[in-house]
Amino acid sequence: MSYIPRGIEPYLQACLADTPVVVITGPRQSGKTTLARHFLNRPEYEETSSYLTLDDENILAIARNDPIGLLRSQSRPVVIDEVQRAPELIRTIKLLVDEDRQPGSFILTGSADLMTLPTLADSLAGRAEFVTLYPFSQAELKQIPSGQQESGDIIHQLLAPDCLPDALNPLEYDQVISAIVCGGYPEVQQRSPGRRTRWHRAYADAIVRRDIGEVFQLQKLDAMAQLLKLLAALSSESLNYASLGKAVQMDNKSVQKYVSALENLYLVKRIPGFHRNELKRAIRQPKIHFVDTGLLCAIRGINETAIQADRNLMGSLMETWVCTELLKAIAVSEEECQLFHYRDKNKREVDFILSGNNGQATGIEVKAGMTIKREMFAAQEMLIEAGSIRRGVIVYNGDRVLPFSNNLMAVPAGCLFCPGGFYM
Repeated sequence: MSYIPRGIEPYLQACLADTPVVVITGPRQSGKTTLARHFLNRPEYEETSSYLTLDDENILAIARNDPIGLLRSQSRPVVIDEVQRAPELIRTIKLLVDEDRQPGSFILTGSADLMTLPTLADSLAGRAEFVTLYPFSQAELKQIPSGQQESGDIIHQLLAPDCLPDALNPLEYDQVISAIVCGGYPEVQQRSPGRRTRWHRAYADAIVRRDIGEVFQLQKLDAMAQLLKLLAALSSESLNYASLGKAVQMDNKSVQKYVSALENLYLVKRIPGFHRNELKRAIRQPKIHFVDTGLLCAIRGINETAIQADRNLMGSLMETWVCTELLKAIAVSEEECQLFHYRDKNKREVDFILSGNNGQATGIEVKAGMTIKREMFAAQEMLIEAGSIRRGVIVYNGDRVLPFSNNLMAVPAGCLFCPGGFYM
């Protein structure tokens, strides 16, 4: 498989130009090593760079026992893979950076969210820039060059009140199903469906058996495997720790700790409830989503044939798929924003609220069907009237943009994440 450019590359290049340490975090097998080594292959780095992987037990042993000796002997920039396996290196990197703050000296990759590990985050404060690399997005798989069009930032477009799509290249329904079942991990893109499923299951098992214990010192690995399966069944639903605790025989505090570990390993993502002063009846309970729908389908035993036979499966799967695409788009966007969901005590719901730092917010509802009616916007209209969001969007499986008012529209899934659609 030839190298596929990643949407984060322009931002990563900017970080390397002015920051001593760049940390690329994200799931295992999302392409972090490939991306880092791609940068080392550039002419300016070919003769003055080093690469270390802490998956090599010999290098890991040296890193733990003589971190200063190891790093002083390396040419810069130094790429260090899976740095969370040797926290001792972080203190040494701090020392070396304080001696020489040359930009782009260290590129670290980690399969755990290093910002959640206090010792590491504190040591790197003011010295590092963190970027997140998720599995391939649909835009990356379609090989849409970053910045190909002036309006290429989908997050900016969703938040901009005057942005209306006037051209699109929608995905067919079967293509959406295929994208959901395949997921975005680079390793599975050229595998047969059966081989893909085996890879996903082995991947989940390896993370539970290795990283949960090694990085987070959690010991109940059988319970963790069971918890992951339960979360797969709940993807796109509200998270109830008490119910999960009963199922895996853990107290609430332990369940929250284990869910946090899975989130910090980028297997799942908790989407917090959206609330503002004017929303007195909003519920703050988070929803849970898997970070990759291919992994989700493999754990649940769902393939394309099963979805075609039972279209009731499509609703929650498509919602999680849209969530993953939004998270990937946020990671490469110049817009600072957060993703929420909305639910209130009257059971009015909006799947996602995309909230920008400038106070603008857009409600996004996901519908697996091909027909949209005005009443489907009811919850979004309520939030617009309350002043909580500025526009409402429904993502659906049709083939046309359907404007319902100046600030309400239905948009085909392919219009958001594939070539040709959502222009200014």
